[in-house]
Amino acid sequence: MGLSKKEFSAYFHAYYRPLCLHALHYLGNTDESEDIVQETFANLWSKQPSGGIQSVKAYLFGAVRNNCLAKIRDAKTTVPLEPGYIDDSLTIEEEQERADMESRIWKMIDELPERRREIFLLAKRDGLRYKEIADLTGLSVKTVESHVARAMQQLRQKDRGAYLFFFA
Repeated sequence: MGLSKKEFSAYFHAYYRPLCLHALHYLGNTDESEDIVQETFANLWSKQPSGGIQSVKAYLFGAVRNNCLAKIRDAKTTVPLEPGYIDDSLTIEEEQERADMESRIWKMIDELPERRREIFLLAKRDGLRYKEIADLTGLSVKTVESHVARAMQQLRQKDRGAYLFFFA
């Protein structure tokens, strides 16, 4: 007995973003992370393991982790990874907890006013300097600084634990 389209869609909508963030920890590349997650969902739909899955969430997180590790292994990357970047000592539950925390942060970021969110992501996700953001957006450096500071303040006020997890 396999998943219905409705069940599959519910799992996809619930876990796509947390799984992308989970994969991003391993790969460090957004596009590759999304590809891995999409492949994992495609495999879940097309293969639907015959023995059944006790926990689809655990299955998805484990499969994404394994697919990321296989991609790293097959790429034979020469980019040195930071110690502890890929931590085999984390349990699936700890990885899920971390992904849930990331999902909360991304939800809070999505709730920021559009312009503030755009500037915040350019600074924190893309690593652009305030001067580069100012040149890109046509704003002053002080305005960019203000947007980033206000975004950080809003995130800290909404969920201090998630904020400290990512920005402390």
